[in-house]
Amino acid sequence: MQAMPTLYVRDVPAELYERLRREAASARRSLSAETIELLRRSLSPRPGISLAELLEGADRIRAEHPLPAGSPTAAELIREDRDR
Repeated sequence: MQAMPTLYVRDVPAELYERLRREAASARRSLSAETIELLRRSLSPRPGISLAELLEGADRIRAEHPLPAGSPTAAELIREDRDR
């Protein structure tokens, strides 16, 4: 079995270290094991968002933040920009 590399991290802020220590304890893992798990999760490939999900999100944002009355449409803005 090949030896695994070692990673040293210096100057960890005390509050971050304490959060890591608490998370490790609650997961019943060592600090090293918890750190490796966090790195693994944060660096793992993320599944892409589907076009339908993207459009749903855009619709939700539009509904939550309507444009003021009389605002130009996207088509009008594009036409105006093209005419410059």
